[in-house]
Amino acid sequence: MTREVRVENQKKVKEIGEKQKIVIRNIREKQIKSMRNALKDDPGLSKDVLHKGEKDVDKETKASAEEIDKITEQLKKDIMTA
Repeated sequence: MTREVRVENQKKVKEIGEKQKIVIRNIREKQIKSMRNALKDDPGLSKDVLHKGEKDVDKETKASAEEIDKITEQLKKDIMTA
């Protein structure tokens, strides 16, 4: 592969990684919205439970985004050394 092709492939990998992070953020938004709706529907649930749930979802979202970043960076390195 030529250097130009490798650079272009790196850009594609980065785009795919960014799209995957968007998917994860959308899932996060839906989950939090679902939890807030559950709180509205069941007055027996406390706001503390909601905040803990949001915190857990945020933690998982961040971990997933970091994993995508690691994979993306590794792929970009592999492309340049292949």
